[in-house]
Amino acid sequence: MAKPRIDKNITLPEDVLRKLLTPSEVRMLKNRWLIVQYLKDGLSIRTIAAKIKVGTDTVVRVSRMLEKNSSLKVNKTVSTRTPWVFGKSED
Repeated sequence: MAKPRIDKNITLPEDVLRKLLTPSEVRMLKNRWLIVQYLKDGLSIRTIAAKIKVGTDTVVRVSRMLEKNSSLKVNKTVSTRTPWVFGKSED
């Protein structure tokens, strides 16, 4: 028997989100939103990481998620020279 299809496009009020998420999850959600905004403004990965006080890997991860999600596209391709983020260095 197949599962019934459920519309996944829902809108949650902010107070419901605050009840569902832990304080650290709310903080990370805010940080990720700021990262999206700064990426749209064209700031560098290191600048964004310093402003928001997160690691560069967090900024790169959010940028990669944006690349995969067409509705939130940012017109900037992210590149990095830090081999520990993606594995082998391209040098």
